Amino acid sequence: MIGTDITGWAAVEGAYYAGMGSEAFWLALSMALCIAALVFGARHEKAAYRKTG
Repeated sequence: MIGTDITGWAAVEGAYYAGMGSEAFWLALSMALCIAALVFGARHEKAAYRKTG
């Protein structure tokens, strides 16, 4: 297991989470990627719509 003293799953009681650093960083990164996908998708759709009319 990464970053823990647990040597086997039999010793784990309840929920166990091994986060990779700051949660805020990963949340911000995923939000930025989603927003970028929306922006680029909207730009592409707008350009495609202009070509049809």
